Amino acid sequence: MDQSASAQTKCTRCGEPADPVVYKTIIDRAYDQVRKKKYVRQQSLPFCSEEHANHHQWSCEG
Repeated sequence: MDQSASAQTKCTRCGEPADPVVYKTIIDRAYDQVRKKKYVRQQSLPFCSEEHANHHQWSCEG
């Protein structure tokens, strides 16, 4: 069960199956449509490597 779950998990950055799955907390800015304001958002996303996690965080920082 655990192996099939990790085989179905895809990397957020490249879309390839992640094995092993590396979860990182990504901090970025998002826009709240209801309040019409920007806010800081934290998400725990799956990645295939630490390098892809770092590159995704850097791309969110702008």
